[in-house]
Amino acid sequence: MSNWNLNDLYLDFDEHYDKDMTRLAALMDDHIAWIQKRDSMTPLALIEGYLERQAVITRLTRGLFAYASLVYATDVNHQEAPKKLAGLQQIMRKATAEDVLFTRYLESVDLEALAQASDMVDTYHYQLLKMQEEGRFLLSEKEEILYARLRELSSSAWGQLQGLMTANLEVKYRDKTVTFSDVRNLAYDGDALVRKDAYEAELKAYEGIDDAIAMSLSNIKREVIIMNELRGYGHALEKTLRQSRMTQKTLNAMIEAMLDSRPAFEQYLLGKATYLGHASGLPFYDLFAPVGSFTKTYTYEEAKQLIIEGFGSYSPSLADYAKKAFDQDWIDVYPKKGKRGGAFCSNQPQIRQSRIMTNFTGSLSDVLTLAHELGHGYHGEMISSLPPLHWSYPMPLAETASIFCETIVNAHLLKSITDPKARLSILENALQGDTQVIIDILSRYLFENELFKQATGPVSKHQLKQMMQDAQKEAYGKGLDADILHPYMWLNKPHYYSAGLNFYNFPYAFGLLFGKGLYAQYQKDPKQFVKAYDILLQKTTNADVEDVATSMGIDVADKAFWTDALGLVIKDIEEVVMLMKKQ
Repeated sequence: MSNWNLNDLYLDFDEHYDKDMTRLAALMDDHIAWIQKRDSMTPLALIEGYLERQAVITRLTRGLFAYASLVYATDVNHQEAPKKLAGLQQIMRKATAEDVLFTRYLESVDLEALAQASDMVDTYHYQLLKMQEEGRFLLSEKEEILYARLRELSSSAWGQLQGLMTANLEVKYRDKTVTFSDVRNLAYDGDALVRKDAYEAELKAYEGIDDAIAMSLSNIKREVIIMNELRGYGHALEKTLRQSRMTQKTLNAMIEAMLDSRPAFEQYLLGKATYLGHASGLPFYDLFAPVGSFTKTYTYEEAKQLIIEGFGSYSPSLADYAKKAFDQDWIDVYPKKGKRGGAFCSNQPQIRQSRIMTNFTGSLSDVLTLAHELGHGYHGEMISSLPPLHWSYPMPLAETASIFCETIVNAHLLKSITDPKARLSILENALQGDTQVIIDILSRYLFENELFKQATGPVSKHQLKQMMQDAQKEAYGKGLDADILHPYMWLNKPHYYSAGLNFYNFPYAFGLLFGKGLYAQYQKDPKQFVKAYDILLQKTTNADVEDVATSMGIDVADKAFWTDALGLVIKDIEEVVMLMKKQ
């Protein structure tokens, strides 16, 4: 079955769904009433009651929000799903004032002492400490209520507009009309003219929606700037680092190592440009051009088999998870009109399942994307046995399991390849992904930094296009043809369009390089690593990034770790450049 089965969540927006929404509303009323009685209770009784209620609410909201958002992701024209999402947001918003009051209340209590007196407080001690820290960035109760209401009509609505317009975008490609996802997937085609025509058709199609989406992005970032000033954040990046449970020192160490690696990636891109017959660097439309002799297009069944075998080479439990996801139809596979582009995984620990969306067309890149999202799902499997308030983890660590799983499948595939031309194809395909996650992510990070500098007022599409091209030149260097870049990368990346998730770019680089470092440990001692790795995935919900890394003997605040991890990628670059020269 190529469409996911959501029946274990809900069958439809039916009586059962509506009853659960009504139940959620009642739970929120009880939650509100409990906090309003705070002056009549001891701190321990109040906090334990709060945690008990939050656990029940978390279980229920996971399924309600997931069903509506998953339906909407595969059909942005669905009439009922956005209404249900709006209704759920309205229910949750009712407790805004009380949540502010409770968070402020936490600032006055001794959590260390309460954790010693209560198993429940001890279990959630880390989360409560983080809430204490957040307290100083809160506005007044009335201001938080006002913002929660207005956000639905401002940044949330602007983000929905971007999703709606790109999902419904019709692209005139040659003599036919194709979807946004279809034309972007042609970047991997083996025919150079197909890639070039698809790139030009894609950019041309954006011209019909770029004004509206530029306004969307500009207004979202302006809202973020205003709210961060009111809350007392120095910059949007400060808030993101707090959300990421990561220090500025760690981010700086990683970014500096990435900047230092640019000459090696430049060498790779110039080598690929020469291989494909370009004299002035690689044109953007050939970034994903296949090289070598491995031109296989995978059926979905072949992709499943390769992934299960690859996962099995690592551990039976990882392979079993993948089999379960495939066999129980947890995956929505193919592109279609109205379906959002890209891929994602939605973990549903309350039912110990996941749902994965891809836009699979058969390329090796699509196979690895599927392995990537299944990695997210396995992470969800590992945390599903934890208490409900331990079901979330920060963005940088969210990408670790996914990229680790990509690495496993790619390494498994390479073991069966002896022909140098085929080996070049596999290695270079992996290097395409590494380049995206290191160099293109670097360009997006640079772009977003500049965007926040300019978004004190309206930012036009012309400014956005120029900023993106400048960022690409700085990140890619001479590796790309400076006259054939992609000025619209800000338009087609949904990560820019959330007021609550800014700089959702560097976590991918963290995940890749942290995953590379972990894979190097796995190769040294596979049996010991597998058990320790599952424990690490569980620890991601209950510790800062630096502490999680320390549990595996890694210091992520040390630039040397990132330089060593990048060294593994640079080793692949050297082999790929050598193989391209020989062919």
